[in-house]
Amino acid sequence: MLVAALAPSHLLCMVPMAWAARAAGHEVLVVGRAEVAQAARRAGLPAAEAAELPVPAPGTEAAAPTAGTDPGPAGLAQALTSGQRRAFAGRAWPAGGHPWQVRVGRVVDGFLAAARQFRPDLVLCDPIEFTGLVVAAVLDVPAVVHRWGGPDSLSADAIARARALLAEPAARLGATGGLPEPALTLDPCPPSLRLDAPADVRPVRFVPFNGAQPIPPWARRAERRRVCVTYGLFGSQAAQSGADFIEGGDLAARLDAVARALLPHTGLEVVMTVPQAVRPLLKPLPDRFRIVERAPLDALFGSCDLVIHHGGTGTAMTACARGVPQLLLPPPHPALADCAAGLARRGVGMVLQGADQTDPGALAAAVTGLTAGGDGAAGTGFREQARALAAEIAAQPAPAELVPVLASLV
Repeated sequence: MLVAALAPSHLLCMVPMAWAARAAGHEVLVVGRAEVAQAARRAGLPAAEAAELPVPAPGTEAAAPTAGTDPGPAGLAQALTSGQRRAFAGRAWPAGGHPWQVRVGRVVDGFLAAARQFRPDLVLCDPIEFTGLVVAAVLDVPAVVHRWGGPDSLSADAIARARALLAEPAARLGATGGLPEPALTLDPCPPSLRLDAPADVRPVRFVPFNGAQPIPPWARRAERRRVCVTYGLFGSQAAQSGADFIEGGDLAARLDAVARALLPHTGLEVVMTVPQAVRPLLKPLPDRFRIVERAPLDALFGSCDLVIHHGGTGTAMTACARGVPQLLLPPPHPALADCAAGLARRGVGMVLQGADQTDPGALAAAVTGLTAGGDGAAGTGFREQARALAAEIAAQPAPAELVPVLASLV
């Protein structure tokens, strides 16, 4: 099984399935850009790094993305020059080529080289690592799409669009029949959260994996009620790039607003994950605020009464699996907005939008509602709904149960 992921955060939700396949005696190789290969090795998985072709010099229309970074699907068109749309590193694309064709073109040679050496029987890919679909088509092996786990409308739409947009480039690489439908779609999103029909996907249990890191003694047990504030890898990457947090203010301003909202809640212990670049920008906080660069979320959330975050699927579903209510502060990104809205509909959390996300008063009121037994769906408390959702997740088939299903596709 060849595993293809666009980014380290996208790989994490697939690691339990990769482990299950290895434990069953199958061979597994993760292929991806440098940061994906590094994340795979930290997770104990074999990995091959796919080199990226050099990016042409930026034109006057827009700045070209630098190696190792990609804007989200909604912003790709604005990030590419007209020269890049016409051709890329000597490989001719269709006239007016789509940015997704360019993105795949940057790495497809490296992916194919690793795949031809490994000779996979099946490709397991992230919904927006379309290179995995191309590799499966060129090698004529089944492709299985592994969704991220939260409610989203992006992944299904992206696959359909990618099949049309990448058919001609894939044919030039040897996939004469274009890009076929994925043989199977695995969805770790529990049925009550899904946005599409259950018949369209195969359910699999969401098993939290937040990376290989030590678990400090304080993580599993709290002396008082505990709140975790985290913006995940999404926030860390924004801080490292020096960019604003998509829109509406930088990460330091967002963390400062949340901290001020929590100050009056003296009965709460607060754990905040803060990137090193942002930490000096925070104002001094009382001792009950524990500031760390990163934390083992799976272990930590078991001791939490509330998680405040940006709507990232990994963070959201880890909290769901541990039965913890959530306060969601999503930036205007479709995947994050879908996840936040879905959790609010399910009654396991509340969503703040726009200026409310940096308004200490609005934040404090939401924290009070979520930690003081406020009502969620069907007149039950957020905590009860969160525990019910955790039970629903636990009842889904474990990754090990799906390995024979994947083998049957070969």
